[in-house]
Amino acid sequence: MWQPSGPEALARLESGDLDIATIGTVPATSAVERGALVTGVLLMQMAGASEALVTRDELYKPQDLRGKTILTPHGSTPHFMLQAFLVETNIFPQDINIEFAPVHEILRRWDAGEIDGAACWTHCVEHMLTRPPGGVGLPGQVMVDAATTGDWGYPHGGALVVRNDWLAENRAVVTRFVERIARMNYDYVMNTRAPGWDADGRYVDAIGRYFTRSFGNESTFPGRTVVKMLKNNEYPSLAEQLDWESSASVFNYGPTTANFLWAQKELAEPPFDSFPAYAAKLDPTFVLLARHVDVPLDREPDALPLAKPNAIREQLPVDGESCAALTVLDVDGNGTAFDDGSTGTNAYHADATCVWALKSSTGCVSLEVPFLSSEAPRDRLEVFSAAGDLVASFTGRRRDAPARPTVQGCADEKAPEFLDAPRAALYVVWSTDEYDERAFGAIEPVGFRAVARVSRQRRPPVTSCPPGRAGAGCESSFCNGVVDVEGESGVIRSQEGTDAYAPYSKCGWRIPARGRHVVLDVATLGTELVYDKLRIYLFHFAPAGFGLAPPSSLADRTRAYQLSGTTPPAGSLIFDVDVFVTFESDGFANRPRELGPPAGFEIRWRLDGSEGSDDGLCPGLASCGANARCVDGACVCDPGYYGSTCIFHECTGAIRLDKASSGRIVSGVSGDYSAANWCGWGLTIPGRDATPLAGLRLRFDKFNIEATEEFTVTSDIVGLLRTEVFGRGPPVLIERLAGFSRRTFPQSAGPVGVVTDLDTSAVRQTFAEGQTLVAEFSSPGAAGEDCSLMLSFETDANNYRNFSGFDVSYAPYYGPGHAPFCDASWPCEDASTSCEEDRCVASGGGSHKSRKGLRRFKRGAMIFGIVLACLIGAGLIIGGAIAWRREVQAKKKLEAQKGEIDEDRIRVVREQVGAARRWVEDFQAPFAVVAGDTFVALGELRPHEALRGEGKLRFYDSVQGVEDAQARGDRFVFLSHQWLGTSHPDPSGLHYEAMCAALRAVAARADVELASVHAWVDVASIPQANPGTQQLAVASLPTFSSCVDYFIVVAPASLHDDTGVPCDEITYRRRTWCRAEVIACWARKGPDRMFVSTSGEGLRPLLDEDGVLDECLDVFGGDLTCCRLGHPCGTPCDREALAFPVLGLVAELYRDRRERPEAWALISDRLDELFPRNFVYYDRTKTPPTLPLFGDLVAAAMATVDAAEDPDDVASESLRDALRGLAPGTNCQRHVEQRTSSSSLGSASPKTPSVRGPARMTPLQRLRSGRDSPVEL
Repeated sequence: MWQPSGPEALARLESGDLDIATIGTVPATSAVERGALVTGVLLMQMAGASEALVTRDELYKPQDLRGKTILTPHGSTPHFMLQAFLVETNIFPQDINIEFAPVHEILRRWDAGEIDGAACWTHCVEHMLTRPPGGVGLPGQVMVDAATTGDWGYPHGGALVVRNDWLAENRAVVTRFVERIARMNYDYVMNTRAPGWDADGRYVDAIGRYFTRSFGNESTFPGRTVVKMLKNNEYPSLAEQLDWESSASVFNYGPTTANFLWAQKELAEPPFDSFPAYAAKLDPTFVLLARHVDVPLDREPDALPLAKPNAIREQLPVDGESCAALTVLDVDGNGTAFDDGSTGTNAYHADATCVWALKSSTGCVSLEVPFLSSEAPRDRLEVFSAAGDLVASFTGRRRDAPARPTVQGCADEKAPEFLDAPRAALYVVWSTDEYDERAFGAIEPVGFRAVARVSRQRRPPVTSCPPGRAGAGCESSFCNGVVDVEGESGVIRSQEGTDAYAPYSKCGWRIPARGRHVVLDVATLGTELVYDKLRIYLFHFAPAGFGLAPPSSLADRTRAYQLSGTTPPAGSLIFDVDVFVTFESDGFANRPRELGPPAGFEIRWRLDGSEGSDDGLCPGLASCGANARCVDGACVCDPGYYGSTCIFHECTGAIRLDKASSGRIVSGVSGDYSAANWCGWGLTIPGRDATPLAGLRLRFDKFNIEATEEFTVTSDIVGLLRTEVFGRGPPVLIERLAGFSRRTFPQSAGPVGVVTDLDTSAVRQTFAEGQTLVAEFSSPGAAGEDCSLMLSFETDANNYRNFSGFDVSYAPYYGPGHAPFCDASWPCEDASTSCEEDRCVASGGGSHKSRKGLRRFKRGAMIFGIVLACLIGAGLIIGGAIAWRREVQAKKKLEAQKGEIDEDRIRVVREQVGAARRWVEDFQAPFAVVAGDTFVALGELRPHEALRGEGKLRFYDSVQGVEDAQARGDRFVFLSHQWLGTSHPDPSGLHYEAMCAALRAVAARADVELASVHAWVDVASIPQANPGTQQLAVASLPTFSSCVDYFIVVAPASLHDDTGVPCDEITYRRRTWCRAEVIACWARKGPDRMFVSTSGEGLRPLLDEDGVLDECLDVFGGDLTCCRLGHPCGTPCDREALAFPVLGLVAELYRDRRERPEAWALISDRLDELFPRNFVYYDRTKTPPTLPLFGDLVAAAMATVDAAEDPDDVASESLRDALRGLAPGTNCQRHVEQRTSSSSLGSASPKTPSVRGPARMTPLQRLRSGRDSPVEL
């Protein structure tokens, strides 16, 4: 089955959900470093152009990435490539908004236009290169690919890895599988152009079908795309893989890649620096056995399974089958079964959340889950108690029953209601993410099946199970869910009797203090450092994920301690409140990396002190040690020491500080603070009478935390939050004030402190040690009111060298105009002031008298202010009356102006409709044609000016002139085609030969001489040197194509000479101008004389095939060169140039609807779709504007035709009423501005926009837009 990324596939190998997987060499390196129980057996390929950084078309160079949003799967090979690119181009990672997401999320956000680029692989790259972001503008472009970064010294590829226990039992299967892959790779390398590997080959078809099914029907992989993707990789031979020194060795670049993973915080422990550590994870036996398969596939006695059309079975997504959002089940005596809603082997629904509330007559329910197969860890089945606590959490595809023990619960009338459901004994929640994992081959059922039964009696509580076991019958050997412990002491464990703890563990223990001290002693600790965490929270509240009750916005900030790795604390952990212990693990390496203590943990807990008494911690229960003093029964730690007995040399978890106006916080004294840690200090600043607190002053006397620089990206940060008062519960966030971190700027001497916005990561300022900073509140607090804040310190997975942390002093800030706070640590900065009663006041003798006089002055000023306010209030009342009278007069004037504007709009709409109808009545430029016998003698397509100089063109100035010639027996042919080159329409002469054959066929069909057949073709009939005349001729194309006898599309299959893109009948019909020519002829002449000419087929009807006419009718949904170029210099879009002629044709079809009802019926139900009111003007900006196109002109044209059918009503009030409120079409005002901006004719009145039709481009505008002569239509 397809996996979102290599790291996720590796986790599922470790957890037992997968047996064998293809992953990148970057996650393979992670497997070695984290001690995964997997083995590499084959190098599949080395990455080339198949992995790339694709960006928006307007981002040309690395410097353009600054400030942009780039996505990539975390810890993947494209992530490795992206970081290597940034290092080699001197772009600092913090200058770019790099976000991590799986491929399906990258594609969704690219299609939504939310990102500027992504580093990804194969189908993701192809998707972004063929689709514009957000459907707007041009598709993406490659800025760098893995082939380039590989040449720079950062190679990577894909490896085949197998889970060790499965490999031991299935070596023959793995051997055969490796042989198949090796044979396929060898055959491709040796026979790249042979049948089977071309665009129509059976192997390419099988690979394309696999990719299409992997990524959903929204992604298609035609043969030519698969061929391109295959060419973008390198496939090392088996001999190269057996050479340890070869670049093709699976783990040859392990140490280099591991250093990257360490720098990117993907690894928590320092990487191995020796090759043998990687060699131990590689089994070359399978490559040795496969050496004999270096023969082409067609010489193999039995065909590959992939070559068989029906060999790939797909796990289909579910349509319309899902579980309900809420189901209340009354469990009966025989048991009540329920499931996720999927059927058979169909995939379960993505992005679903379903809840079952289980009730019974006895009030108690037991639940069994005999089957579960889900995508771990995102898709989970979780069970919660009546009180809302997590009882059990299940995920993955494990088949062993003890992993899903029976659970039991009973109703509690005192419990709150959850999930909008009635009170129940158990709540079952099934949740899936938005990613639909697809499986192939031997399809198995997925989802879950559960059975609920009535429990006749309450079983003993779960706490009666031995430590490390779970389930109603204690049948599981692993902890699972939340346990409310009882008694005076006990033991909690991660597992019992097994060598490793469970993957995706989710366990909790609530220990009530009952007025005493909770003492925790960590007896053993052996978890994977950073990734598997044991956490201790203050209070009884369930942290996020462990209960149904929504946690506080800062519930995690009650975390008091975190344990991970193999080093337990040096002493006891003592708390004077309830504690909540949690243990969570990922699916990877559920054991320590190094041999030593056993996997998992054991904590012994007890309650100390007399229940209900006020006994302090010290001096009776514990000694405070040398780094603290005992004050009122509690240990007061020296700065930098932490814990209830001050034994810890660095901060950990939540720390409550005494209320004080100022203070000092030291992160620790260890000399190297811990990774993956969080500390939070709760500050309470007392209020000052009559002066509200406006912010906090900070001074970092030491600021030595890890910095982001070059190849290393860190997220270590000190944050400042404003909260509600930090009491005996989780604080509530009010606002995020600032973040403080270190980083290196380009060309800077070293890291400096940076103040950032915590919500946007935008840099506000830099600072140095000892500098005073001010973090201002968005709104001041109330005068005299205490203020609660939290200073937090959060670190990432590792430190690349020793960092000692920070030492910060804080004090209140009251805003400008108020006396600053002062004390011994915060002296007054102004030499003319002195510190009195924690305020900086003016210095000098008689200060008491000065303050008394100041108060007397303030009282006088207050009385004066009241009198002045009364006078101002009276003035405001009088002024308001005058303003009201003026407003009434202005409204009357505005209504009169609105009437004038309405009349102007009606006049403009009528003029635009009239101009459109006149536009198609006659030519706007001469109609130039070439006689058939002259045309076939040319030998190639030649430009207009050359044929005019040789006298080989014949000109008609009006439609009447063409009709007169037709009456004399002449026949006119409109030859429409797509250019095959940038500078020449037909470099190879392929179209010219087809055109000559078409003219001869017309002469034979019409029974006339070839000299009586006259051909119109763009390059010969439209002026190429004079832009003004050229534009008039281009605008007349619909009229030209509608007056001929025969319309022939010339579209033999070929390739564009410059781009190599295929050009044929299908690509012809995608172009807007080609569609306009087809529809213009069809609208006036019908389909009978419209043909297509392709190689070797002669003439065949153009519109006979289903869907062709419907496609061509969508003129304004086609492709345009001007839009692809982004309309440089603000040139008008060709859609606007076509709007007037097409509107004129629509008016004619409506006029003739009774004579040609079938033609009008084809468009009457699609008017809004085919002739849109507005269009997006692609101008290379991030949000291109939407401009008017047809507006309401189609409705206006129909109303005008209706009025014209009754001559007495043409000027009647009924037509005016019909046009009232209708919006004008194509933004003519913009065309007027553009013409006048490049001329000296003055500006048009804004009330009278031109209605002559589309504006002409000046020669300079045409040159800048890329449409300089010759012109391609």
